Amino acid sequence: MILSPGWSFVKAFLSRARVNMHNSNPRPGPAVKKRGIVLFGAGPLPEPGSCHAPGVPNRLWNFMQPALAGGHRCLAVSIEPDAAPLGEGAGSGPESRTWQDHAFQALSVAVDDCKQPAALKQVVEAFGPEVLMGAGTLQASATACRLAGGRPVWADLFGDPLAEVQARADLQTGPESTEHTLLAWELMLEVLGRADAFSVVSRRQADALLGQLGLLGRLGTQPEAAPDPPAPSIQSAIHVVPCSLESLDLTGLDPSADRWALWNEAALPTEAKVALWSGGFNAWADPVTLIEGVEAAMDELAELHLVATGGELPGYLERVYGAFKTRVGASRHRDRMRPLGWHPLAEANRWLAAADLGLLTDRPCAETRLGSRNRLLYHAAARCPVVATRGTEIVADMEAAGVLVAVPRGDAKALGRAIVELLAAPDRAKALGRRAHDFCALHYVFHRTAQPWLDFLADPARSSIEPRLPDQEGATQSATATIAQYLDVKARRAEWRELASLREGPLARLRQKLKPKR
Repeated sequence: MILSPGWSFVKAFLSRARVNMHNSNPRPGPAVKKRGIVLFGAGPLPEPGSCHAPGVPNRLWNFMQPALAGGHRCLAVSIEPDAAPLGEGAGSGPESRTWQDHAFQALSVAVDDCKQPAALKQVVEAFGPEVLMGAGTLQASATACRLAGGRPVWADLFGDPLAEVQARADLQTGPESTEHTLLAWELMLEVLGRADAFSVVSRRQADALLGQLGLLGRLGTQPEAAPDPPAPSIQSAIHVVPCSLESLDLTGLDPSADRWALWNEAALPTEAKVALWSGGFNAWADPVTLIEGVEAAMDELAELHLVATGGELPGYLERVYGAFKTRVGASRHRDRMRPLGWHPLAEANRWLAAADLGLLTDRPCAETRLGSRNRLLYHAAARCPVVATRGTEIVADMEAAGVLVAVPRGDAKALGRAIVELLAAPDRAKALGRRAHDFCALHYVFHRTAQPWLDFLADPARSSIEPRLPDQEGATQSATATIAQYLDVKARRAEWRELASLREGPLARLRQKLKPKR
């Protein structure tokens, strides 16, 4: 069923909320001290706005923009693959930039600057922050922890890093995959043991993080007599900050004109109905259900075509997109499938606005259970109706609100039926896209989701709950050294490499032995 029976209530609620948001003046709160903040994240920073930025760089903007709007002094350190290492040539220091009428400092750094942060430390100390935070990537949070000294640290875990790296390891074997897994494990231990506050993308991930903090002995309160007022628990330091955009207003889109131009560019017939996959083929993606579901729908609809704007993740994961293209090539309907590869985000948004519907298929893995799907916000911004498989929390929330069509995970027949049903009711499909826009514009925008971060900035403090374990005499000691006996990543590296080599077989081991030494 496409329409939720409770939609009239939801529609009325959203309508009242929009009126309140736009017509009422917010009451001024108490004066908040302005902080100096260094924010680490993936770059480059979005220009001209978050609807034109990939999800991970946008996450840095998710925290910095509300901080700037609150009057805080910010230095954004964006980790970029093409950035020159600090100290190489002039112009390697921070530059002044503005967002609206707010000034901030920005600095692009290489990954090696984070691994050996002596030069980066000088930049941080010169800026003189009171708070450090890492957004979007585990490397960003680990860097913030390394450079914080005694300052409070907020670590943003944009999806569960261990679930993500293990989902990838399911699809790849060998030394490189092992190194990625071990690095994530190593960085995760560093962040879990040091950060004072955390953000996650889902309520489910908050529970997973609680368990991970328990592994480091951080679930207890202070060992001394109960203070007055009581010390906060570590659970109060975990905050859900779902995927968000600055706004969901895309400019410069003309769906009617774009449709004609894009159909012509992709050699689609004018009567074609387009089901669109938009974005990368990550480890959680399910190309099997995607192709089989579309094929089932194509058996009934001669005008249906599949277009994919997006592709492999260079340097991280190529296999899933490769599997998708292989299935496209072997499909009985391959002449109606267009894997177009990566497009600039503005161009991908044009496809979203012009397509008849969007598709999202997840495979069963922990990353699906704990994570989120940033791309659904771009679909909503373009008012593109979506058929998605169940699994992520955001799909569950949007299904409950009646703003997308959800089908069982791995059920290609159900996916095909949903595509046919939605395309047979174009007015309902358009209404679904509009409702998705309104729902996401209310719930998944910076000014709403960043409130826990702003509350933290009002009174940032180090956590009193350090990693501690009881020893045999009942005293307490640092948990880091004790747990390292069991989770010693460096001690496990050699044996994991050997196991990976054994799994690859004798020919791969011979190649490894004959490989020239560096």
